[in-house]
Amino acid sequence: IDAFFKEISDKNLNLKEITDDEILKIVNKIISKLLETSRYYIFSSSAKFRLLTRRLKKVVYKSICYIVYSLKYSDFSVFGNEIEFSNTGTFKTITLEVDGRKVEITGKIDRADTAQIGDNQYVRIIDYKSSSKDLDINQVMFGLQIQLITYLDALCEQTDFDPSGILYMGLIDNIVKNAKNLSDEEIENKIRSNFKMKGLILADISVIRTMDKKLQTGLSDIIPVYISKDGEISEKKSSVISKKDFNELQVQVKDIIKQISYEILKGKIDIKPYNYKKKTGCDYCKYKTICMFNTNIKDNEYNFV
Repeated sequence: IDAFFKEISDKNLNLKEITDDEILKIVNKIISKLLETSRYYIFSSSAKFRLLTRRLKKVVYKSICYIVYSLKYSDFSVFGNEIEFSNTGTFKTITLEVDGRKVEITGKIDRADTAQIGDNQYVRIIDYKSSSKDLDINQVMFGLQIQLITYLDALCEQTDFDPSGILYMGLIDNIVKNAKNLSDEEIENKIRSNFKMKGLILADISVIRTMDKKLQTGLSDIIPVYISKDGEISEKKSSVISKKDFNELQVQVKDIIKQISYEILKGKIDIKPYNYKKKTGCDYCKYKTICMFNTNIKDNEYNFV
C-alpha cells in the first residue's frame, strides 16, 4: 500500500480522480516488480503459485480500490504512510517517566489522515488488518488493544492536531454469501461493507461529515456511524466518543502503559496469560515450549478479562 501511494505521488496523480483501470495498472506493476526479486521467486515457481499470484493481485486491487473510494468521498487527506516513532523516524520516540526511569517506545503507524475543520486540524489513525477487526474498550482497559490510541496520543502531542478517530481497515475481500440471488449492485455493496472501517470516531457531526461527505442520513458505508433522520448521530448505532471521553481515554491508556512498564522494570514475569472470550495470549505465542504454561500445573492460571 505504501508503494501504491508512492507511485501516485511520483506520477503526480490526483488520488480523488484516479480510475479503477489506473489502480489496476499500478497494482500489477508493483506486484510484478516485487516478484522479480529473489525473495519472492517461489510465486513464479509453479502453476499453483502463479494462480495464487493472480488471486493476490485481485485481492490487493480490491483493497486499494476501497481505500481510494473511502478517500474520494472524504475531505481527509493522507498525511503519511508507515509513520515511524523512533530516534531516526519521522516523529520522536514515545518517552515516559516511570519510577524515576525513562521508558522509550518505538513503532509505526500504517496511515494517518488529516483535515482542516474550522479552526482545528484533525487527525485519524488507520491500521490495516488482514481480517476484520473492531476496537473493544474492554481490551483497551486491560492493556490488550492500546496501540492505536498510543500512537494517536503521541502524534497529537508532537503536532497541533486534534484527535478524530482510531480505525481498523480489513484488507481481505470476504466471500459474499448467496451471491446468485443478488444483483451486481447488491454484490458490490456487500463487498464494500466488508471493507468498511471499524473503530472509534469523535462524536462531532462536522468531523463525521468530513470523513464521509456523501452521508446525509442512515448508515455510512465508510465509517462506523449512523445519522438519524433529524441529522443527529445515533450513539446506539454508531461507534463514537465525546471529546472529553476521548481525552480521558488517552490519559488512561498512558497510565496503563506506565503500569505495564513499571511491572517490567520490577521484573514481574508471572506466567499468567490473558483469556478473553476463549482467546488467549498463548494462541500465537512463539515461546510456548519455553514457558510451558499448563492449567493442570499448580498456580498456572489465566488472567480472565
